[in-house]
Amino acid sequence: MHPMTPPEDMPTQSLPTQMSTPSPEHMPRQSLPQSLSSPQQSQQARPERRSLSRSRSHIPLLIVLAIVVLLLGVVGTLVLPPTLAYISPTPTPVEVHKVPTPTPTPVPFNPTIGAVLPTHRIVAFYAIPGAEATGPAYQLSSDMLGQLNTQADAYQKLDPSHPVDAGIDLVVSVPDSIPGPESYYSHHVDASTIQQYIDFCQQHNLLLFLDLNFGQAPIMQEVHFFLPYLEKYSFVEMAIDPEWMFPNKNGIPGVDLSNVTAAELNPIIEAVAAIPMKYHVPRKALIIHQYRGNGDGLENSTSPGTAEIADKRDIISDPRVDVVIHIDSVGNYPGGSADKIAQYENWCRGDMHKYKNFQYCGFKLFYNLEAPFGLMTPQQVLALSPSPMVITYGN
Repeated sequence: MHPMTPPEDMPTQSLPTQMSTPSPEHMPRQSLPQSLSSPQQSQQARPERRSLSRSRSHIPLLIVLAIVVLLLGVVGTLVLPPTLAYISPTPTPVEVHKVPTPTPTPVPFNPTIGAVLPTHRIVAFYAIPGAEATGPAYQLSSDMLGQLNTQADAYQKLDPSHPVDAGIDLVVSVPDSIPGPESYYSHHVDASTIQQYIDFCQQHNLLLFLDLNFGQAPIMQEVHFFLPYLEKYSFVEMAIDPEWMFPNKNGIPGVDLSNVTAAELNPIIEAVAAIPMKYHVPRKALIIHQYRGNGDGLENSTSPGTAEIADKRDIISDPRVDVVIHIDSVGNYPGGSADKIAQYENWCRGDMHKYKNFQYCGFKLFYNLEAPFGLMTPQQVLALSPSPMVITYGN
């Protein structure tokens, strides 16, 4: 084995047993070969260069996009209407069209609803307040109310088809035999007493007739004084008594006979007839008392000695009011009831068919005056033709 001969260009000095590689830190930086650089540094440097080159390549594209967006905004502002060019951040409320609820047609007022006649019968007690001789309603009491309801029930049982409304026929324009401060030969019941009767009737579900006797007081002045009660209260009605009326100042109540004409009665009928539609109360009943005969077809029909009502045929017929011809003669003598029946047939049934200007009849009885001669019973009263729809009782 031949010993290795060193090359000629190699120094002759001896080589170390193992070659040592110099450490990089002892190697000058500028002389470090690229292959000997740190692998980690080499890997990080390459991506940075790629990102930088990629970012530089995107800059022109972003500038172009920004210019396009800017141009679109300008064009939209110039071309589109303002409402489309600007979009509100809050939603525009949608208007909801509601279908209007139809207004119901008002029902016209009907004065027949609640009217007493013709479906009901009336049984009433008569009186001047405080005057016992005139009738059982002269004072308010539970006893009087009990007697009234008992009397009404008697008619109710005989004719169930006509329910009975109990009531009071109260004289509020009272005839006098002396002139009085106004020379009217009459006076008014004081307002507090009238109100007591109104309250009593309202409490006990009774009708109340305000009965006007007038004397020589002006007729319509007297009527208008009491009409407000009828206007305010649905259960308040009116009655008039020609027996005590002296519109021509030609007599004294209780001393002389009276005589009235249709021309004097008709304005009263019209005034009462106008109330229901104006004040929305049920149709009213108006009682016209008749104590003596009428003068139709007779000479001197306007003479008090001839007739009480001169021209009954000329009394107007107004469907807005229920006029009742009320026969109230007194049968306080033998045969008195027979005379009363004949008068009813003549002045009520006969005149109703002849004149056709009233539809209802009434009949009055007197407990104390007629009892000695035979007070007519409810059966006898209802046997009259036509059956009376208003029945009153005095004393």
